[in-house]
Amino acid sequence: MIEENKYWYIKNHKLFEQLTDSEVGELCIISNMKNAIKNDLIFFSESEIKKVYILKLGTIKICREDAKGREIISEILTEGDIFGHINSDSNNKMEYAKVISDNVKLCFFEQINFLKVLKSNPNLSLKYSDTVNEKLLSFKQKYEDLIFKDVNTRVTDFFKRYASYHAKKVNNALEMEMMLTHQEIADYTAASRQSVTTIINKLIEDGKLIYEGRKKVIIPNVNSL
Repeated sequence: MIEENKYWYIKNHKLFEQLTDSEVGELCIISNMKNAIKNDLIFFSESEIKKVYILKLGTIKICREDAKGREIISEILTEGDIFGHINSDSNNKMEYAKVISDNVKLCFFEQINFLKVLKSNPNLSLKYSDTVNEKLLSFKQKYEDLIFKDVNTRVTDFFKRYASYHAKKVNNALEMEMMLTHQEIADYTAASRQSVTTIINKLIEDGKLIYEGRKKVIIPNVNSL
């Protein structure tokens, strides 16, 4: 059953959709599956064996600590996203991944084996390079936002981005489970927790956000956010 799950997950991932059945089978041989639960640490950049991870189910955050030991969130990843040692010279010092959903399922490869597959399949290598480039552009955009956008805009943009991955449309509104605390939103947007709380309270007061309980968040009209 585990081998069958690996096959169908790899076969249906957008990165591998062009591969033949035999090529998918070769990937299954060098791949592994892993389950983790909320708050588990599932990746250390300084681990001895470099690995490439693909998130099959759930949500994680990619983090590092600043000089004062404060957690900085660089990415929030969901189903289908790739992370880890994503190229041959990656050196993501002090980065780690932490589960923020109730559970996650991961497919992973040892980097050395995954790179051999890429070298033997030019089309897959090109598609993988495009995926890595998209991640780099996303990083660039995030850090440009930190420089050029004020904290209010960064926080509202966070909710829009989060909704694009997690929300379901109900009538004209977007509803989602918010898996991040105010502190984690602050860590992601390079703001203070107090600033984030103040901005969220103002959005609620203006009717642009609705919190039902601690986790359910509704955006009545994303265009007015």
